[in-house]
Amino acid sequence: GSPLQAGGNDAAKISATSSLSPPFLKGDLGRFSGAYKNPPYPSLEKGEGYVSCPVVSGETSGQRVFKHRDSSPPEAAQNDRNESLSSLLPLPPEVRQRFQELQVRGKWQGDPAAVRRVMVRVPNWVGDAVMSLPTLAGLHHLFPRAAITVLAAPRVAPLFAGHPGVSEVAVYPSGLEKWLALWRLRRSRATLQLAENRKPKTENHLFDLGLALPNSWEAALGLWLAGAKARVGYDTQGRGPLLTAAVSGADRLAGLHTVYYLLGVLQGLGGVSNFVPPRLHLQEEEIEAAAELFLNDPGSASWVGLSPGAAFGPAKRWPPERFAALGVKLQKEFGVRLALLGGPEDRAAAAAVKATLPGALDLAGRTTLRQALGVLTQLKLLITNDSGLMHAAAALGTPLVAIFGSTDPVATGPFTDRAAVLHHPLPCSPCFKRTCDRDYQCLLDITMTEVLNAARNWL
Repeated sequence: GSPLQAGGNDAAKISATSSLSPPFLKGDLGRFSGAYKNPPYPSLEKGEGYVSCPVVSGETSGQRVFKHRDSSPPEAAQNDRNESLSSLLPLPPEVRQRFQELQVRGKWQGDPAAVRRVMVRVPNWVGDAVMSLPTLAGLHHLFPRAAITVLAAPRVAPLFAGHPGVSEVAVYPSGLEKWLALWRLRRSRATLQLAENRKPKTENHLFDLGLALPNSWEAALGLWLAGAKARVGYDTQGRGPLLTAAVSGADRLAGLHTVYYLLGVLQGLGGVSNFVPPRLHLQEEEIEAAAELFLNDPGSASWVGLSPGAAFGPAKRWPPERFAALGVKLQKEFGVRLALLGGPEDRAAAAAVKATLPGALDLAGRTTLRQALGVLTQLKLLITNDSGLMHAAAALGTPLVAIFGSTDPVATGPFTDRAAVLHHPLPCSPCFKRTCDRDYQCLLDITMTEVLNAARNWL
């Protein structure tokens, strides 16, 4: 069935351990090296600036590397694999059929047991990065003995901490400096010697395999610069010559969820018949810190999160005044406490909501990404626009109400059965525009009463 499910009378009865929304992992997998700790939550009275996330704990010849090498016992890797296997779901028949229609030039035919190091260039946006997690899990199943390095933009790098099979996250800068950093990574003998059984004097390639998940030309070039011997990705934007295994026919995947689109690139490596839905992994300490934050706020009522922002533009943002009116109704009917969530760019929207809800806990722009994930685990419900936090909540098993405007919930909706998705498509939908010349009708047609009714199913 579809991973998207509108809220109904049965929605609130869905188990928290449903197969499409496995609960977040409370464990010690892929632990951070050294003294990694999230900074304490910022003082809520002061409202001072954004707390940057300490995603870099090491330097290797100019390349910034966020290391979380596994310091757990040897059997931990197998435990990771066993837990992922327990969450495996079969690909829907339609998805399997579509995957069979893809064509691969130069399909990889090596020995999986011989692959020791893999690099994955992941998407640049939080929501897309969350939707790429099943592809990482599939890669881990195809190459269980390989250490996976994730190459990520700083804003999404923290998402991959503790993910099974991921040994490190390389955080690359923007602009021209990015290319120098990738080249240094290719030539760095110090990093090369981190790989087991590798002889730097005779081996020119740091990575046995590279996977480019973004469709951009620069993603494929980055894998070559970083020294990936085999490079796999969709044959888009004329980048085929940079790939040793190029997957073509991506247009045949139109109409599928982005989770499946990203999984399709694994056809270049033989493909998968099962998958693990998106899931994020938090440490016990991160969850406990978020719980303590709410305990420090007086009252024992349940917490509901409101996320009034969205990075793409106003065509994805339900009006802040409607979020505020909704908050008033939720407080009156259910006696809930309200937390405002978002990044630094969402502060203005959160401030507009808080003007009507002075008692709301305003965390917008005042937490790191990892801290925000911890907060999501403490919510009874998140009400949100189509945003990165929406996808993160889905991957943590947090119930949510998702409001869609110019984008397509079939392709990028929350991949969970614990969600009510509200969307009023027009003949022009989905337009994928940042702004609208039709007065944002698709967004404004979604009423406060409609959102409140959807929220009731979870409260």
